Amino acid sequence: MRIDVLKLIETHSDYSKAKRGRKNLGHLTRSAVVMLCAAWERYNEDLLLEAIKYISDNISNASLLNNRIKKTISSKVKNDLIEIKPMSLADSGWKAVWLNYAESDVEKLNTPKSNILQTLFKNHLGIEDYCIFWKSTNPQEINDFVSDRGEIAHNGSKAKYITMTKLRKYQDLIIDNVIEIDSNMADKLKDMVSSANLPWEKNYFKDLENYK
Repeated sequence: MRIDVLKLIETHSDYSKAKRGRKNLGHLTRSAVVMLCAAWERYNEDLLLEAIKYISDNISNASLLNNRIKKTISSKVKNDLIEIKPMSLADSGWKAVWLNYAESDVEKLNTPKSNILQTLFKNHLGIEDYCIFWKSTNPQEINDFVSDRGEIAHNGSKAKYITMTKLRKYQDLIIDNVIEIDSNMADKLKDMVSSANLPWEKNYFKDLENYK
């Protein structure tokens, strides 16, 4: 999705150079914001589920989970409409139960603001303050970005104009945060399973050419 955002920025730049006067290119910057927010949302969803799978694969039993995760699983099982649901926790069944509940909550995510992500990662990973993993020291920056996406989604062309300066700022905000989160989460998961190795390498590049 980031590639799509970059192509929209490039298209905007090409049209701006080719035309004089009012360009009427707001549809390009609005589209880029929508795609960028979709990428931010998808990243957090994938990160949460990948983290759960990693922990499940690297601990021997549910007793090694932190208390917050245990409380979330227990609470959801207790409130589950399926009466025999507790039986599914037996042996290694808790792994699938945990993942399924997380997937269900992820499917409901459509506004990836800081408070919503905080709750998601607190409930399913026991991370008390997910925002301290971020590069941004002010979660409101993400909230403003998501709010702009929401206005575009609800009002379309009538939404306020997104300048290229703001779009580039948002792009850098998301990239910087994702890199920082990815690095911090790798350290956190390593500690959670008492591993000597990181779950993934920390080789990050902002230039897409490095990933081709």
